[in-house]
Amino acid sequence: MNRVIAWTFATLLLAGPTVAKEPVPAMGTPRLLTLPAKREFRLENGLAVSFVPFGTVPKTTLMLTLATGAVAEGNHDGLADVVAQLLKHGAGALDTEGLARRAAEMGGGLDSGSGTEQMSVSMDVLGERTSDAVRMIADVVRHPGLPAADLPAIKAGMKRGVAVARSQAQGIAGEAFARLMWGDTAYGRSLPSDAAIDALTVDDVRHFVTAEFGAARAHLYVAGRFDEAAVERAIRASFADWPAGPGPRHTQPVPASTHVVRLIDRPGAKQSTILIGRSVIGPTQPGFMALSAANALYGGTPLLSRLDQNLREEKGWTYGVSSHLSPYRAISGWGVSADVNTDDTVGALGEIYRELDVLRTSPPPADELRRVQNYKAGNFLIGASSRQGLLGQLAFLAQQDLGDDWLVHYVERVAAVTPEQVQAAAARELDPRQLVLVIVGDLAKIKPGVLALPALKDADFR
Repeated sequence: MNRVIAWTFATLLLAGPTVAKEPVPAMGTPRLLTLPAKREFRLENGLAVSFVPFGTVPKTTLMLTLATGAVAEGNHDGLADVVAQLLKHGAGALDTEGLARRAAEMGGGLDSGSGTEQMSVSMDVLGERTSDAVRMIADVVRHPGLPAADLPAIKAGMKRGVAVARSQAQGIAGEAFARLMWGDTAYGRSLPSDAAIDALTVDDVRHFVTAEFGAARAHLYVAGRFDEAAVERAIRASFADWPAGPGPRHTQPVPASTHVVRLIDRPGAKQSTILIGRSVIGPTQPGFMALSAANALYGGTPLLSRLDQNLREEKGWTYGVSSHLSPYRAISGWGVSADVNTDDTVGALGEIYRELDVLRTSPPPADELRRVQNYKAGNFLIGASSRQGLLGQLAFLAQQDLGDDWLVHYVERVAAVTPEQVQAAAARELDPRQLVLVIVGDLAKIKPGVLALPALKDADFR
C-alpha cells in the first residue's frame, strides 16, 4: 500500500563504533539551485504542462499528478490506493500484460500511486519514446481498463499489507497516532479495516475515476531530453478533449490541540515504540525555514542530531531515533519516532522532552547550527539533481502554491537562519503541552514510570 502508515519511520541505523567529531567546515557562499529553462503552458481544458530540459542522458521522466487522493474516499477507506493499483491493469486496447510490455518497449516502466492529497501516474522512458509515453499516460487516466477480475488480488494484497503493519509495533503506533492527531478523517485513517477493503467494488473504482479525474486538477511534467515540439503535439492530441471536471480538491486537516497520550500494551516486548508529535505551520508560512532547521538540529539529521547523539551514541538506548516534518497543504505534521529498550523507555522519553525544552529555551551554538545547515543544503541539492527528484520538487511547489523562487533560493534561505530564529520557531511551534504521544510496549514494565513523568502530569491519557 502507498498509505499503510501516515507517519513513516526512518530506517534504523546499525550501531557502530563512536568516532571523533571532525571540526565543522566553514559555511561558504551558498550554491543556489539553478533551475533549467523550463517552459509551461496550459490547455484550454485546464491541464497544466511543464517541460524541463534536463541532463545529457537520452532519457525522459513523465509524471502526471492529480489534486485528489484519499481525501476523496468518503466512507470507502482504501479506495484511492485500490484505484492507483488498478490503473496499471490495462488501458485503451491493452490489457495488464500488454500495458507492461509496451512500457518496457519504451525503455522503462509505468507506475502509479496515491497519497492523502495527491495521485500520480509516472513513466521513465527513452527520450525518443516520450511522445508514445504521453499517449500511454493519457490512456491510463482517460481510458483505464479497471478489470473487475483483477480486483480480488489487489484487495488481498492490501489486506496482507495491513495485517503485516498491524502485527508490528511501528504499525500499531502509527495507526493510533494518526487517529489521535487528525481524528476520523482521511488524514487519521491510515489503515483500512478488512471489512472496508472487502466492501470495495469495481463500481466504486470506476465512480472514483469518473468523479475525481479531469484536466482541471491535473499537471503533466516532462523532464529530460526530448523533442518539445513533437511532445507538445502529442499532449494536445491526447488531452485537448479531456473534460475539465472539477477543480483541485483542497482540504486541510484539523489537528488535536491538547496533550493526548495513549499507551498500548505489547506484553513481553523487548523494545518500546515511541511516537510523539503535533501539527505545525506549513511551507508557505513565515518561520517555516527556521522550524525546518530546528527539526534538523533536534532529530532530523542522521547521526548529527541531538536526539541521535543523546539516545544512540551516548546512552545506547536505541539503534536510531529521528524527527521529521511532513508537509500537507498549508499545514505540516511534526513528529519523533524511536524504538528503545524496554528498560530505558522512561529515561528515553524524559530525554526527548528535556531536549525539546532545551531547543525551545536556548539558541543553539552557531557551529552546531552550521553542521545541520550544511547537511540540509547538500541533501536538497542532491535530491534535485535527478529528473525524478526535480519533478518531485516542482510537484511540491504546485501543491503548496509556491513559486520557483522557493526552490532557487532554498539553500540561501537555509544558510540565513540564525540561532535565535531556531529557538523562536521551536518555542512557538513545539509546545510540549500540545503533543500527541503513543507508546507501544510492555505496560507492566513501563507504565508506572511513564505515569510518573513530570512532563506528562497534565496529559489526557486515553
